Amino acid sequence: MAKTKISWATDVWNPVTGCTKVSDGCKNCYAERIAKRFWRNGINGNNYRPFTEVRCYPDRLEQPLHWKKPARIFVDSMGDLFHEKVRHSFISQVFWIMEMAPKHIFIVLTKRSKRMHEWMNNCYPTPLPNVWLGVSVEDQKTADERIPWLLKTPAAVRIVSVEPMLGKVDVSKYLWPVFWHWDGNFRNPEEALAAGAYAEQKPQGLISVDRKFIDWIICGCESGPEARSMELDWARNLRDQCRAAEVPFFLKQANIDGKLVKMPAIDGEIWDKYPIIDNNYIENR
Repeated sequence: MAKTKISWATDVWNPVTGCTKVSDGCKNCYAERIAKRFWRNGINGNNYRPFTEVRCYPDRLEQPLHWKKPARIFVDSMGDLFHEKVRHSFISQVFWIMEMAPKHIFIVLTKRSKRMHEWMNNCYPTPLPNVWLGVSVEDQKTADERIPWLLKTPAAVRIVSVEPMLGKVDVSKYLWPVFWHWDGNFRNPEEALAAGAYAEQKPQGLISVDRKFIDWIICGCESGPEARSMELDWARNLRDQCRAAEVPFFLKQANIDGKLVKMPAIDGEIWDKYPIIDNNYIENR
């Protein structure tokens, strides 16, 4: 098994490696830094394969099928499964393997949220219960660009990873299951709230229900020699948004007094919460 130091996963699986930069959060990419250190070949390892060279590895596809112990697997920690250079057919093979390994939880994060949305709706409109899908964002701009696509994507669990966190991010409007229309199930927003959901009133009345929302928030600062700073208050504010909406929050790392601290405390508490789901919940997604 490919063990990892990433705190919210137990293992990594990289059927795809390599990526290209799409936003400011990619500037000091940790995966590119690892690639520069280890992706060498040729005589004395002098030839460096650039991180921008996206590769698919059919020989790695079956790896999770041989892992006997149930694992929480980060898919493509060294790439992006939904990169435009990854063929639709190869993405299908990756999903087939994940479907054949139901004892594992597979976590897929992408910055290419529109492609993930289009591919999932065309190829897997019924979500796999063991595949958690998410988007990586770094600031308010990327959050508002990528999260709406995620909310329209079929998924058992929807994740937003705010890492590296480069500024204060408000995701509160995406955290509640929003009832855009009325269908007679609830007489008012207060009744819907009492039933565990939030109803948003519209001036002209309501017709049908949309249950899609975010299930898990991960947060962390940038790492490495040129890491940009993250204020702990930004993470605290995001924690408060999650706590108000009863959404699990996971603070992976933060810069404190100029030092990188893994799993830091906010107000004396470690925030390492995970989503708790069951089959009935998934079927209603």
